[in-house]
Amino acid sequence: MITKYKITKVLIVFLMFLQYGAIAQTSIPYSIGKTYKIHSKILNEERRYIVELPSSYKTSKKNYPILVLLDGEMSYHSHSGILNHMTQAGQIPEMIIIAIINVDRVRDYTPTNYLTNLNGSSAVENHKTSGGSNEFLQFIEEELLLQIEKNYRTNSFKTLMGISHGGLLVGSAFLSKETSFNGFVSMDPSFWWDDQYIVKQLGKTDLNQIKDKRIYVSTADKFENFERIPNVFTANINSHELFNANLKNKGFSPTKVELEYFEEENHWTVALMSLYHGMQFIYKDLTMKNISNSSVEDIVAYYETNYNGGFLPPENEVNTIGYQHLRNDPKKALPYFKLNVNNYPTSSNAFDSLGEAYMLLGDKEKAISSYKKSLELDSSNENAFKMIRKLQTK
Repeated sequence: MITKYKITKVLIVFLMFLQYGAIAQTSIPYSIGKTYKIHSKILNEERRYIVELPSSYKTSKKNYPILVLLDGEMSYHSHSGILNHMTQAGQIPEMIIIAIINVDRVRDYTPTNYLTNLNGSSAVENHKTSGGSNEFLQFIEEELLLQIEKNYRTNSFKTLMGISHGGLLVGSAFLSKETSFNGFVSMDPSFWWDDQYIVKQLGKTDLNQIKDKRIYVSTADKFENFERIPNVFTANINSHELFNANLKNKGFSPTKVELEYFEEENHWTVALMSLYHGMQFIYKDLTMKNISNSSVEDIVAYYETNYNGGFLPPENEVNTIGYQHLRNDPKKALPYFKLNVNNYPTSSNAFDSLGEAYMLLGDKEKAISSYKKSLELDSSNENAFKMIRKLQTK
């Protein structure tokens, strides 16, 4: 039997092969992201970050969600390839990717100054700068994101993603009441840090400040490279399990948290699997379940309350529902087409559908007006042109 896990892994490898194959076939190397600099007053240093805009950004007027990748110099190229394929497959929406390049990851990703390694040995030298994650999160929220939101069209849904110590930072952000992030992907995180500091912080966290967030945590369960200290990594896995259990015990919705084990992966190989499954989890409710049987009011309410109101009801889905009603009851179809026109005022197809509804309802004036707007938005729309002539000759 081929397991779902193995199939997914093969697909990810295949997608990466396609990505790099495409690069090999072009005569000119390309970079899909651009690197920028920002001087941080909070950190008192210059920081670099990569920005990748969605392929539709220049031709669309819509706003996009943000994904912030930690360890940008290591994660950006591989993660970007997977994310773009997931977008093309319709698994996740298009998004603006921000990949932050490191200066001192131990300092920036850890919540306390802790001078001990995972195995209990001294880390006075390696961890001497640790404990600066509060300032780093403040830099992201108050300087970097403000810069991004000023320069680009963004919506209100933001996801933070990181692995190892970066996953620890993701956990800290998840528990922070000041964060503007709504989605969190924590890959095999260092929740062991400082005697499971993050788990203890969870116990002090008010459920009301995290109840609307979504978090995915992955665990690498195979440590063949660390056979001398296997029990140490078991302790890290236990910290993940304890975090997950405590979160649910506090009453956090089980639909908004997932802990996933990758028994065949180690700490270094778990990233791409976690990326794929994590982003699927974050956006699993983007399309309303049973939307085809839902009223306009229920659809509007769903999209206003989910994902921080960052996404509109999908135009094609709503248009399809409208046509399901159109032949039998044009009056019932009309609100769905009106919803699309309001949400997508530059869509020629939305106005074309609205025109058809008004025509079947016998409202000639509004039908002509809608078809004219459709033709104005797309001069090649022959159907709108024909319907206008047909209505004007009646």
